[in-house]
Amino acid sequence: MKHILTVLTLVMAASTLSEASAQTTRHEKSFGPSIGYVSRNNSVSADICFQYTLSRVVRLAPEVGIIFRHEDLDGLRVNVDVQFPIRLSSSRWAVYPFVGPTYISWGKHGTDSETLKDVSTHMNRFGINAGCGIEYYCRPSLKLAAEGSYAFIKDYPSAFASVGLAFVF
Repeated sequence: MKHILTVLTLVMAASTLSEASAQTTRHEKSFGPSIGYVSRNNSVSADICFQYTLSRVVRLAPEVGIIFRHEDLDGLRVNVDVQFPIRLSSSRWAVYPFVGPTYISWGKHGTDSETLKDVSTHMNRFGINAGCGIEYYCRPSLKLAAEGSYAFIKDYPSAFASVGLAFVF
């Protein structure tokens, strides 16, 4: 709850900055980090995302992230999402549903109780990632984003929630 209040405070403070536009323009690019929560192992994730706007309504967004170890499970994920930004009535806000392929390599860690040897294993899975996000342009060159998604993956379905910062160029 404390983190949600911090994010909301940052968004409200950013809304007092100079006017910016959430209208996506063709060939607009953005790059930045995000941090989030993963439901599969109740852990934190850290991601780097790049977005490239193909047209006013279609944006390509590859993303690479790590899922920190918790409950003896960690992972690496790669998403290649297609986002569909929709400008809200305010010129600074936009929502974007997205869908795309995902790859997650889960690492299960443990030790054999008899031999005390490492018995870590990895499960590599492909699936579909789908979700929705909202972004706020603080400045023409800076935006904040929050998104939620669900990875439909055999044996390892997971929900993700994240907040991030992106530099627009």
